[in-house]
Amino acid sequence: MGVATQGIRIDSLLEELDRYAVLADDTGRTQQGSLDALKASGLLGSLVPLEYGGLGYDSLFAGRLIASIAEVDPSIAIIVFQHFSVVSRILEWGSLKQRTDYLPKLANGQWLAASAWSETGAGANKQNISTVADRTVDGDWVIGGVKSFTTGSGLADLYLVLVQTGTGDPGSLYGNSGQSFFLIETTQGITADADTNLSGMRGSSTGFINLHQCEVANEQLIGPLGGAPRVINGIRECGLTLGSVSLGISEAAYKLALAQVLNRGQQSNPVLQTALSELHMQLEAVRALVEKVAAKEGGDQLSQIAYQSKIFASESSEKIVREAQQIIGGSGYVRGKKIERLLRDARAVSLMGPVNRLAREIIGRELIS
Repeated sequence: MGVATQGIRIDSLLEELDRYAVLADDTGRTQQGSLDALKASGLLGSLVPLEYGGLGYDSLFAGRLIASIAEVDPSIAIIVFQHFSVVSRILEWGSLKQRTDYLPKLANGQWLAASAWSETGAGANKQNISTVADRTVDGDWVIGGVKSFTTGSGLADLYLVLVQTGTGDPGSLYGNSGQSFFLIETTQGITADADTNLSGMRGSSTGFINLHQCEVANEQLIGPLGGAPRVINGIRECGLTLGSVSLGISEAAYKLALAQVLNRGQQSNPVLQTALSELHMQLEAVRALVEKVAAKEGGDQLSQIAYQSKIFASESSEKIVREAQQIIGGSGYVRGKKIERLLRDARAVSLMGPVNRLAREIIGRELIS
């Protein structure tokens, strides 16, 4: 697929997503039209190698795609981010069978993937999860539990599920050595409840999934048994960052503020000129850090920079959107206006795993060690 042709495909997708974004926010439900457009675009296969039916692009392309989607609908951008994250885990840790079974379906839009890590009472660091895998006599597993705040709940066909498989040493700040990851298909006993009525990211289908004593083959274990912390750390080095979502939100807010100034004929106002200059400076700082991660330019500090990009981009995004709302004026505080929706969506990113407080703690420990 040529670059020019791919650009046309992205533009077409963004037009479709923009059409449904307001309705998704109003109803609190992912719109089928958005999902259909996303799956038909072929872009879900961006990170999947050509030999598995994907487009074979790199993490920089994926990050820019996520940011572009976030400009029109951050909820869909989060869904795409989760899909790409699971694909990256399969590419790094998956067996040949897992790659062969799952990657073609995840590339062609037949399947959507999501991550299921969080639980009520587990803590931000996922140390106290209650989803448990019991070993059967034939070496397979029976998994039961409930996961919360799962983006793509009820939409995904394949979940990357964090499970307690033994007693571990909580030496890691995020997960522990008694935890493992499994790739579990929806048809293996997963039901979903996405009626969480979120304040932001209302079209992301974020909710609960219930694992009803799912019978899972040992070959669905991804990564080493008890190796959850290693799998988690690998995500930080794959070039994907939630900061890409915040970058897209910031870009949208800046463009809305600029358009308001131009439409009102206020481009000669020095106060607004200064405000726009400040917004643009913050936006480009976010872009520089996020794209540094996406291009994997951090060397042996990439994992730290990945978390830094998430913290910086999400917190800067909230500031940028608030300042843009200030420039727009009272109309920007009206429910249903895009800038008002962006502010609610911007806040959500800092609360996604790991939450910014925990990400800071992890970075601090690594810097000291």
